[in-house]
Amino acid sequence: MSEVVQVDIELLGRHFAIGSPLDERDTLLEAVHLLSDKIQLIQQGGKVMDADKIAIMAALNIAHDLLKTKVGGGLEIAEFQRKIRDMSEAADTALRESQQALFE
Repeated sequence: MSEVVQVDIELLGRHFAIGSPLDERDTLLEAVHLLSDKIQLIQQGGKVMDADKIAIMAALNIAHDLLKTKVGGGLEIAEFQRKIRDMSEAADTALRESQQALFE
């Protein structure tokens, strides 16, 4: 088991102490940097928003960027998830129909 370390960060003028496995510390710091960059872009947009709204907008932007990330043969993650969900639903339907046929 990896040692847990405390990582001190600052976002939107607030300080946070976050526990992180030692081997994931650098990844956490990269995530903080990414979030900080998104926050700065939103703040530079000129609209005055409270810290909660800025944090939510930054998180939504990052989640949107993640879902647009392409995987495999060029599919976006969101499209990939939809295709998996559709295949799972088709398999469930086929299984239900085959079970119903057995008992008729």
